[in-house]
Amino acid sequence: MTTRFNALDLQDHPMVLKMHQGETWQLELPDSVAKITAGRDDQVDVQVDSNVVFLKAVQNSGWGNLTIRLKNGDSIQVVYSLASTNGRYIRRVLVEYPTDPDLIAPPVQAARPTASSPAATMPAAAVPTVRRIPATPAVTGPQAAPATPPTSTAAAGPQVAPEWLRFGFTGGTRNGTSLTLGYRITNIGTEAVVFSPLTVRMQAGRQPLKVAVLGDQNGTVRVNAGQTVYGNLVIDQAGSITDVPFTWSWIGSTLNSGRQYDVGGPLRLVLAGAGNARR
Repeated sequence: MTTRFNALDLQDHPMVLKMHQGETWQLELPDSVAKITAGRDDQVDVQVDSNVVFLKAVQNSGWGNLTIRLKNGDSIQVVYSLASTNGRYIRRVLVEYPTDPDLIAPPVQAARPTASSPAATMPAAAVPTVRRIPATPAVTGPQAAPATPPTSTAAAGPQVAPEWLRFGFTGGTRNGTSLTLGYRITNIGTEAVVFSPLTVRMQAGRQPLKVAVLGDQNGTVRVNAGQTVYGNLVIDQAGSITDVPFTWSWIGSTLNSGRQYDVGGPLRLVLAGAGNARR
């Protein structure tokens, strides 16, 4: 089985894989691999041959991530969950650049639930109103061998975070022109949600800002069902900008179904006095 991905889509969204112990995944990339950074090295065996990466699941439970940097400078992040043995298959994944960048075809996806998603409403405690930020089509990795080709509706873009996925800022501090914002993510749903550092965006007016996610797993944040996770975002130059509206976006992917939710929206920063920030 071969699954194809658009390399441009993977610049903003991670490839999500469900790997069974003993399976080998063969990722064929559009350029040679320069470096691979793994959050953990005891879960998946990684081998590289020029532009091909071989991943073999060693354990049968848990999750992790790795970042693949290509020699052309592009990066691809892979987020995986591990499951028990399901046969020793070889899964082939082909990542390609589109021949026409203006015609980005939706990626081929493995089987995903067809049931409608929960009502997409933001809790009042997180964001009173939501100003949508344009996003590329959803990109999720293969979950299992599909019996029939997926339908085009599976490639819908990220949705506004539902009621069961709650995000809020807990405060902030300023150091020079850098601003550190504490955050809290609560998941009262039924499956884990993973937030990649590659999918967080923030801008002041029309000016994009550099955002870093602090934490383990190379900045990737996993929030299990029934769990609350705390962390920090560091925004460069935010402390030097005043009197402009801030907007931001952070897209999370569910590990099992591959659905994507955006917890972002408008953001009001209060930088007077001691430099506290609040929403």
